[in-house]
Amino acid sequence: MKSFHRSALSVAGLAAALAAVAVPAASAQRTQVPGPDTRRVLVTAFRGDVEGGVRIADEIRNRISSDFSIKTLMPTSKKDIEATLQQSGYRPDSALGANDIRELAKLVRGDEVIDGTVTRTPAGYRVSARFFLARDVALAQPLYNAETSNLGDAAKQIVSEYDRARKQLPANQACENAIREGKTADAITAARRGITDYPNSTIARLCLASAYQAMKSTADSTGPWKDSVIAVTRAITALDRNSRIAYQLQYDAYKAKHDTVNLVPALLGYMNSDPSNASLRESVIAEVIQLGKADLAVPIARQLVQENPGDPGYARTYYLVLGAARNYKDAVTAGQAYVALDTAAADSNYYFRQIQYLAADSNYAKAAEFAAQGAARFPRSASLLLAQATYERRAGQLPAAQATLARALAIDPKASGANMLLAQIAADQGNTAEVIRAVQADVTADPTNKERDAAYLLSLGATQYKTANASKKVEDFQKALTFLQASDAIAPTANAKFYTGVTAFGIAQAAAANLQGANKTCADAKLGQDALVTISTNMPAGGSVDPNTAKTILGVVPQFQPFFDASAKRYCK
Repeated sequence: MKSFHRSALSVAGLAAALAAVAVPAASAQRTQVPGPDTRRVLVTAFRGDVEGGVRIADEIRNRISSDFSIKTLMPTSKKDIEATLQQSGYRPDSALGANDIRELAKLVRGDEVIDGTVTRTPAGYRVSARFFLARDVALAQPLYNAETSNLGDAAKQIVSEYDRARKQLPANQACENAIREGKTADAITAARRGITDYPNSTIARLCLASAYQAMKSTADSTGPWKDSVIAVTRAITALDRNSRIAYQLQYDAYKAKHDTVNLVPALLGYMNSDPSNASLRESVIAEVIQLGKADLAVPIARQLVQENPGDPGYARTYYLVLGAARNYKDAVTAGQAYVALDTAAADSNYYFRQIQYLAADSNYAKAAEFAAQGAARFPRSASLLLAQATYERRAGQLPAAQATLARALAIDPKASGANMLLAQIAADQGNTAEVIRAVQADVTADPTNKERDAAYLLSLGATQYKTANASKKVEDFQKALTFLQASDAIAPTANAKFYTGVTAFGIAQAAAANLQGANKTCADAKLGQDALVTISTNMPAGGSVDPNTAKTILGVVPQFQPFFDASAKRYCK
């Protein structure tokens, strides 16, 4: 403008003077005074390419100055923006995030904001722009998203779209006022008017969705407000995939419908609408896990770790999320990384969790190794030693498991489960006497366990009876009888007595077969006589388990008795 002014003065003095009084149209706003209702729009440097971001902001401000009456709209001057930024400790060409822009708008008294991004491409620039209301960065309207070779042309299109988009604002204000006054029907009417005024509206649609949601606390709460909210917010997210409020309203509606299938995508959309908000991501992770969709939380937690290397809090979150998602192999590795950042976190709970994850991954030897590490760190923990022995047993390391249990019992003679684990190891080794001794020790340590322990011996006896019934060997029946009688001695039951009776009957049959063979002995005759006594003692009380079988066996006893008595007289001299 200065060069034009000088050339005019050199041609004709009077004409130049008159020209100087007549202000060019492009600078009309600079000579006018804003009115009391003038809206102020803040345009800061776009994020991305530094030079391009500053240039397009300048172009937008200049075009607003030329295209709008100052009585209606005026841009905050670049001078005021730069001065305020410098006073706040920023560079004058800083490209700010939405929340920082909102704070800047407060300082410069901005009502509306245009911001965006600009990045270089082989063809020129990729430009994305939006405007939002300074009072809430989430009340946003997309304006432009395209590739261009000319930032001036992009600025022209942005301002043109901004002009159209602002047509929704009066109706949106009427909608918000009606919601505050509890007039939802009026709010819905006003919001629809705003959408008619600007068909691509997201701001008026947000108010429309909010009006429908407001129905849930009114007499219309039983109506289809949820479906209305969902329909409107879907339209919004189709226009603006980063609309935080839309996803929040959508999530609330799906939750009210108990629609977990669609609720999770809405929740993730809500999180992605504010990617720099780490606390939001943490709350979303917790919600997703609670919904049983922990696998969807894994990449979110992983991103938090990548963005915050060395932060033990995020490392812990990632560790627990992997465990919740049943990704046990990676969870163990993540746990080790976590305690490497925070050594105090390697408490007994950490070791138990690692042991649990390794066992769930069927890595029993590694689980035992981790338990051993924990036991070394916490030498008075009988529980860690018990865990170590448990997984040594599962890894087939039976002598090692027995030695570990001996250490646990030395620390705590009543360590819960230690004696029963010894009994299980003895059963694995086929040592019947040691099984019974360990079970009896468990009952002594805690008499409240007697029913459980008796049931364990009964199960061993029943299993062994099936083996004996197949082999027909006396020694196999006798082994079953030992378990069954020990079970009945700890806590008598009809089942134990029944199996004792049928097992004794098996012994009687085997003894009778031997006495009818070539090698007749006094031992077989005595064995048969004792078996009949055992049947007569137990089967009446155990017969309720299987009355028909009991009746049959008790009916055979009188037939066996003379045979065994005669055999005893003959062979026991």
